[in-house]
Amino acid sequence: MNNKNPGSDKAIVVARGLKKHYRRGIETIKALDGVDLEIHAGEMVSILGPSGSGKTTLINLLSCLDAPDAGELQIDGRSVAGLAEEDLVKVRQGILGYVFQKFHLLPTLTVAENVELPLMFLQRPVDREKTLGVLRMVDLENRAGHLPRELSGGQMQRVAIARALIADSKLIIADEPTGNLDKGNGEAVFALFRRLVLEKNLAIIVTTHNLALGALADRVITLEDGRIIDERVNRLV
Repeated sequence: MNNKNPGSDKAIVVARGLKKHYRRGIETIKALDGVDLEIHAGEMVSILGPSGSGKTTLINLLSCLDAPDAGELQIDGRSVAGLAEEDLVKVRQGILGYVFQKFHLLPTLTVAENVELPLMFLQRPVDREKTLGVLRMVDLENRAGHLPRELSGGQMQRVAIARALIADSKLIIADEPTGNLDKGNGEAVFALFRRLVLEKNLAIIVTTHNLALGALADRVITLEDGRIIDERVNRLV
């Protein structure tokens, strides 16, 4: 079921037999129970499934925030299974960008300053022209000097997307990015993701409970009880 989108490129994520189990009393919870997955540059993949299906566990593994109990995981050609936390941090830096349901913008910083935060953590110089260019991608260049409280929910999420882009990430992981948005803003966020995939050859993984939005991805993967039970390739223009 590891179909590759015809327009995609290099494999950014390669997972083979990923397993993650937890103990709850005498019970073993199989959060992930043997997941095979490839995600390529130039494609957007949505991950669907009810609560308890394994979506969060899978996202945590693909984000290098947690390590699998078994299986192989490569991010941008580097094997990450079994790496220590300090090595996982190095893998995350400059490769992965994150977009969350809650925007996590610092209220005292301007839009531009919020976008530039990852550069501070990476100890990279700030280039305000680049920042404005990234904000232009998300149609917020004219809001660079505004504070988060002066923005709508949809605009705040677009700032979060710009922040994920500023370090030239190859893989964007968006965990329920439209959960706090209305229908129109949710659709706009997914449309932006699709444009970024096409224009910047990014790999984007999105988890969502919204079936209609999920169907806008190049591939739709459905999890249940820690396993992939369905994978559909969409022919999108």
